[in-house]
Amino acid sequence: MAGDEIDPVAVSGDGTAAERVFDYDRTAPLDPEDLGVEERNGVLVHDMSFADARGGRTAAYWMLPPGRDRFPAVIYVHPSPGDRSTFFEEGIRLGGMGIASLLVEAPWAAGEAFVRSLGTPEQNRDLFVAIVRDLRRAVDFAVAQPGTDAAQLGYVGHSLGALMGGVLAGVERRLRIFVLMAGAPSFADVAVANIPSLTGEALEHYRNVMAPIDPVRFIASASPSRLFLQFGERDEVFGREVGQRLADAASEPKLVRWYDTDHYFRSEEAKRDRVEWLHAQLGSGYRRMKGKTGRPPIYRR
Repeated sequence: MAGDEIDPVAVSGDGTAAERVFDYDRTAPLDPEDLGVEERNGVLVHDMSFADARGGRTAAYWMLPPGRDRFPAVIYVHPSPGDRSTFFEEGIRLGGMGIASLLVEAPWAAGEAFVRSLGTPEQNRDLFVAIVRDLRRAVDFAVAQPGTDAAQLGYVGHSLGALMGGVLAGVERRLRIFVLMAGAPSFADVAVANIPSLTGEALEHYRNVMAPIDPVRFIASASPSRLFLQFGERDEVFGREVGQRLADAASEPKLVRWYDTDHYFRSEEAKRDRVEWLHAQLGSGYRRMKGKTGRPPIYRR
């Protein structure tokens, strides 16, 4: 469905119809390419790319835990500014706990180039739908890798990554846990924070166009997936009221915590809580089975 125009009638319909907007061709080849591997503290870090849902490529780091034949996996989506290296050290830490990480390079890693790609509300809606589809392809990639336990998948998203995660929480049932950092309930909240001139009727139009794909609509039906929502008390992008609306809408089971930090989450306490929660929810993976001698085979082109 890459490149399809969004049907606003379907988007504005019931929940099932809205979810179908994020459908894509799950049979399309992933065409993974391994550009190299290095070892960090025993964790194998593969510089990868794979086909997205739009005919392009997604760059990512695929980080494998040592001494495991089977392991859980977490998909990380960084904020803006940021790139796939944003959560690199956290991925290494999880690897030492027996959990693989897929650190995805999101489109907003391009910075100003991504900002210039934004246009009308309708164009932005179509773009964000396409990005959600691309992230579902990231789930496909993680599941397809040797050793991944497809029943033990998680997601961590920060800022825009958290908004995408809020949508995925109600759409992508293969993900059983979510950590959303400094998220917001609507894409209009992002516009308000970044475009001060967007007010009045123009803002109302933007809000109405984006509303059918807003995270608040999907996170309400995330159950049975578990949610951990992390917010900053000093968030200068999304204030307390914005974060609280997302927290209130989220389905149970959920854990909500506020930290003495800003939007960029330079908080060791939040990082510690996040890693410990991921480890508690996903476990430490499986040790090598008796008779096995090597790590799971790695795809090489």
